Amino acid sequence: VEFLYCDLASMKSIRQFVQRFRAKNCPLHVLVNNAGVMLVPERKTEDGFEEHFGLNYLGHFLLTNLLLDTLKQSGTHSHNARIITVSSATHYVGKLHLNDLQSRCSYSPHGAYAQSKLALVLFTYQLQHLLTANGSHVTANVVDPGVVNTELYRHVFWVVKVAKWMTAWLFFK
Repeated sequence: VEFLYCDLASMKSIRQFVQRFRAKNCPLHVLVNNAGVMLVPERKTEDGFEEHFGLNYLGHFLLTNLLLDTLKQSGTHSHNARIITVSSATHYVGKLHLNDLQSRCSYSPHGAYAQSKLALVLFTYQLQHLLTANGSHVTANVVDPGVVNTELYRHVFWVVKVAKWMTAWLFFK
């Protein structure tokens, strides 16, 4: 196992990571897009994107597209390469505000998070459609892991934190 650093909130870091990975000339059989932030206060990535949209969606979008050729070369007829993107059931309440993807008009942490997860779902569906149409040996799937006990909940209201602390052992993965 070898660690390669990649900050998905930085387009420069993503490009540097892909360059370092490609230099190793290794196949890539599985790409799991699982980094993210949830309900963070309004802030921007180093590239100036709203953080939910920039990290949760744009970072994964760029990383996946830069690695797509490597994935295509790694997949075979008998063993497809795979792209697995972790989203959230929150995408069901998300709205894609095409005129305000950066949530500049009215910022809501929940709205920005839901929009970023909806964008991931739509991206993955379209990517799978294109991969199938081109006969590629790569599959793209988007999944909802359910409610998982992680540090993603650090920005919720204190009442929710207390309820989580009391029930997470029973209800959360």
